[in-house]
Amino acid sequence: MSGRNGTQELTAAQKQQLDERGYLVLENVLAPQEVAHYRQRILDLGAAEPDHAKPQQHVRWLVNKGADFRRVLLHPRVDPVFRRLLGESYILSTLTSNIVRPGAPDQRYHSDFQAGVPEPFPEGLCLTANSLWLLDDFTPENGGTRLIPGSHQRRRNPPEGYANDPEEIRLQAPAGSVLVFNGATWHSSGANRTDRERVCLIWFNVRSFLKPQFDIVNYLCDEAYTEAEGNPELKRLYGFTSASRPPDLPTDAVPVRRL
Repeated sequence: MSGRNGTQELTAAQKQQLDERGYLVLENVLAPQEVAHYRQRILDLGAAEPDHAKPQQHVRWLVNKGADFRRVLLHPRVDPVFRRLLGESYILSTLTSNIVRPGAPDQRYHSDFQAGVPEPFPEGLCLTANSLWLLDDFTPENGGTRLIPGSHQRRRNPPEGYANDPEEIRLQAPAGSVLVFNGATWHSSGANRTDRERVCLIWFNVRSFLKPQFDIVNYLCDEAYTEAEGNPELKRLYGFTSASRPPDLPTDAVPVRRL
């Protein structure tokens, strides 16, 4: 999907919510058939991995696991939110997922600011932003995301072991929705007290001058690489236009693909 053609601009109220509360929920981003498709794909991929029995499992590197996953990138309803938070040149850090199985406990609060960012965090500057694509209805009972509205304005990470906050909410939203939030917002997965997995897809981005969690430039699969060759927005998203360009290379260097 194009990142600019057909995008839906944010309203003044949505911008205010992002600025003040640090998150935004967009409903009906995915159609029911898309929700069912992605949910089953992630469960199938997860079942083939070694940690398939863990209470919480992340199926990673979805950018290399099918064009269907890459179709969420630059989605015209979600892309404007990332541009609001991270500027026009944001890049992909990870495209992954989270399966929270029955019996999984509450996780501890954390922020998605990268290790090494000094505290207090830069005032008014969002460095990372995340989005959860709900493939189940999120409820307080099935592990709906715990988050603390406005905690991005605390400009620091939660104390180690911090697990409860009086301002916490547990996300309640229908499948097909997308939660987008400032990476400095304190959040975690909730406990799943139901008998069914709670699944979401995760599209996480950073400002272009930061190093992404995954080395997309050097490990993008051939199919995704070919798709991006004629698409400047994908080139930018994958980080090819922000990657370092040294003046010369050592004679024994392994060539790196460039778009």
